[in-house]
Amino acid sequence: MAERVGARTLFTAWLAIAAVCTWLMWVLPGDETIPYHIAWASFALLYAVGDWRLSWAVGGLVLCTVATGAVLINSVLDEHIVWQEATEIPLMSVLMILSVWHVRRRQLALLTVTSMAQQEQEQAANRERLTRLTSHEMRTPLTIARGYVELLHDRTADPEERRDLAVVADELSRLTRVTDRLLRVIRLEGGADMTRVDVDAVLQETAERWAQVVDRRWVVEAGAGDIKGSRGRLRAALDTLVENAVRYTDDGDIVRLTGTSKPDGWVEIGVGDSGPGLTPELVAAINSGAVEPSPNQDGLSQNGLGLGLVRGVVSARGGRLRAGISPDGGALLVMEVPARPRSLGTVRASDEDDAGLAAAASRGA
Repeated sequence: MAERVGARTLFTAWLAIAAVCTWLMWVLPGDETIPYHIAWASFALLYAVGDWRLSWAVGGLVLCTVATGAVLINSVLDEHIVWQEATEIPLMSVLMILSVWHVRRRQLALLTVTSMAQQEQEQAANRERLTRLTSHEMRTPLTIARGYVELLHDRTADPEERRDLAVVADELSRLTRVTDRLLRVIRLEGGADMTRVDVDAVLQETAERWAQVVDRRWVVEAGAGDIKGSRGRLRAALDTLVENAVRYTDDGDIVRLTGTSKPDGWVEIGVGDSGPGLTPELVAAINSGAVEPSPNQDGLSQNGLGLGLVRGVVSARGGRLRAGISPDGGALLVMEVPARPRSLGTVRASDEDDAGLAAAASRGA
């Protein structure tokens, strides 16, 4: 309503300007062209700003064309100007019609973009609800089933039955891991609310969550502070990197989560381990953005798709994903992001230590 009141005010102001200019054209014979062009220039300017109703614009065009055209024709008849000056009447009208057309196109495009943004927000909310629902509906029965299988395994003394139940428990564990990855994909690809995120707290929470289910030496070196971003996406990205580290380490190995704040306004969030490390070829592929899921592997359970999703999240806020050697001798994956993203697609310049990161130890892809 306020916008419409502002449009009405601008339209009224233009009518006043047009009336004054028409009067000046009448009282200044021979100098009609100056107020004539002022009237039309003010129309083009105020209509572009005011977002008038189309009916107002058409009515104003007709009224101004008739009024100013009558004055110009009268000046021609009185021989104050030549007939060629009167050709501006249809020419200026055509120019104003084109101006109205372009402004309407811009308004329709803006409405379309606004509608698409609203739809995207609704879809993001729906995806988030789906994530929560799926998490509850799939994890709970899987946990119960695994509990019963473990109970039966402990109760029976038959070696053959224990082997069969061990297979069932292993398959349920695999299904649970696949479910977790699918939920992570939904979070990574879904919409994101930009809020203040305590990176150090997220790192600590991630280590504590994984420590409950995986026997590793969890080390957290948190000094990143706060960033502006999505807490859900950061957790999902970290879980993906941690899962890669867990897959290629054994009980008692080190998994190190780090967060560092740089003086240039960037934050580095990394996951390293003491496993066999990455091959130099895979390090180069990750650093160049060329890593893809292997065709002979399950993309959801191998690092091609997972790292691709992480890279997409990092790149969306102007950062990049880097790979190299962990201080513990294994693989290192680092998300470099601006603490306060200003524009998308602004990637940090490569540091001179990239060559050192590229010299990774040997791990199978």
